[in-house]
Amino acid sequence: MSSSSEQSPTRRRFLLGTAAVAGSAALPAPSPAAGSKPLVLTNNVGFEPGAAKRVVIAATKPSAGPRAYQVVDNATGQTVSRGLAKYVGPVQDWAADQVPAVPSYYWVADLTAFTRTGQYVVTVDGGSSQPFWIEPNVLERRTMSHLVHYFKDARSSGQYDKADRKLPLKSGGTFDASGGWYDAAADWGKHFTQLSNLSYFNTLSIPLTAWALAAAHDQIAKRGNTDLVAAQGWLLDEALFGADYLTRVHVKGGSFYSSVGQPEADDLGADPTQRSLSTRQVDFREGGGLAIAALARSSTYPVSGDYASADYLAAAEDAFAYLVANNVKLLNDGKENILDDFNALLAATELFKATKKDTYRTAADTRAANLCARLVSWQGYHDYWRADDADRPFFHPSDAGLPVVSLLTYLDVADAATKTKVLDVVRRSLQFELNVTGEVPNPFGYARQLVQDNKGTRYSGYFFPHNVTPRTDDAWWQGENARLASMASAARLAAGFYTGAFAAGLRAYAQDQLNWIVGSNPFDVCMLEGTGRDQPLYLEYADGQTVGSWRWLRSAGGIVNGITGKSDDGRGIAWDPGTAFTGPNTDWRWLEQWLPHSTWFLYAASIG
Repeated sequence: MSSSSEQSPTRRRFLLGTAAVAGSAALPAPSPAAGSKPLVLTNNVGFEPGAAKRVVIAATKPSAGPRAYQVVDNATGQTVSRGLAKYVGPVQDWAADQVPAVPSYYWVADLTAFTRTGQYVVTVDGGSSQPFWIEPNVLERRTMSHLVHYFKDARSSGQYDKADRKLPLKSGGTFDASGGWYDAAADWGKHFTQLSNLSYFNTLSIPLTAWALAAAHDQIAKRGNTDLVAAQGWLLDEALFGADYLTRVHVKGGSFYSSVGQPEADDLGADPTQRSLSTRQVDFREGGGLAIAALARSSTYPVSGDYASADYLAAAEDAFAYLVANNVKLLNDGKENILDDFNALLAATELFKATKKDTYRTAADTRAANLCARLVSWQGYHDYWRADDADRPFFHPSDAGLPVVSLLTYLDVADAATKTKVLDVVRRSLQFELNVTGEVPNPFGYARQLVQDNKGTRYSGYFFPHNVTPRTDDAWWQGENARLASMASAARLAAGFYTGAFAAGLRAYAQDQLNWIVGSNPFDVCMLEGTGRDQPLYLEYADGQTVGSWRWLRSAGGIVNGITGKSDDGRGIAWDPGTAFTGPNTDWRWLEQWLPHSTWFLYAASIG
């Protein structure tokens, strides 16, 4: 998903109508049919036998009492368990501002104690859930093939890749930027980051994917599970494909070129001869840090891709030296913040693990100390990450889990005293996440967040605000499936370092985020392609046309952007409202597949 500055005007003309799209009056929600059966909403893939299992019942009419449910074996039709779902009530943030309409009242059935393997549905008063599995390694078994092959589908190939081998330089000559992954279903460009003109919201694409694929490979490798041998091989192959691209676009004595652009034509064409190379070099928070981390980790394997392992490491060390000296000068605002800290921390950590050079451990120690000093409190909110030098909350559209992931990765190289401190900081930060998520009725366990709008107003809510910066052209918002999966990754990774109720709470929190993505949400939609209930087609409208084209083909294993808030402040709830509400070429916000979503989901699944 590219920022407006790096996209053609056709698909991004939404900026002209942002207020109309976001305002409550512009999106009247139809009333749901009275007396309809309750919706039974669950993860469309399944659960580990011992995992937390939340099933949500949604209805249009209130009833404060519990509701009876049945767990039915999908093979035999026999009821195998019964229980009472607890009434949670309405979600006030969504009640008055929603499109399409969703039921207003919710109950939660806790199936955690039910551990029998098999495929099941849950029924309530004539309503039935989608089928789901209870079995060991269920995400790995049921989704990983699709997920890994999504990245293979997203590889730059054919005429586009041929064009990328000889991209013209303004200084003369050409540059080989072949390889890498397309950014999104409707963006065949290849990007390190989006939102580079903002200080706190850089979203990471290719470098994150390259690092996460390698990290997922290592998570699976240490399990020693023969069922995962093929997945392990696929992951390494894809990780090295990413490392090859990062090596190719590394600038000797510098950082990395930021992107390859692919304009979209008004006639729905996508001419490969129009591809172009951005020679702007990225800083740490624009993906330079994750690119270095990915290259350093990839250099440690006994095999490599098009380049030798030594080439990966040489590119990583060269880029790190350049950014240590020049990062501040490359920043949009000339001031480092939390994004620089966690990106540089991962870079230094992976370099030390690959080389054992003290200079990298010292750099990692410094960045870890910076991060550990970023927990602050404001009013009743304690131990949230501050993004700046004061107390601005860190919230992020796609990579919110990276501060924790970077610190936990750093534990591999930290001394004993530092490990103790880091684990205390991580525990406190994640306790904040659990607290803010649970501070209001939240039937789905959706990861709520502390946010700040363009006027400095600070509040907690469900969805990313549409008005986070003062400038109109910064109104970039979309579904948050990458954010949810990044928080699931952080929580799953952290749970292995703790015990008791806190560890169990982290695992349940992580499960809730993945549940939402694969079906347990108010719109009863599985947003992972090729699994569960289908999503609407993603349509593109040529100028002046009223009939959309479904030319942007999605791939199995890809995850669409997802559900959003409806209002400027992120309150309300919206899912593909349609052109009647938002006009043409706006449904990308909900229905476009984007590289980071599957990246984070895959990493979370690999942790287990």
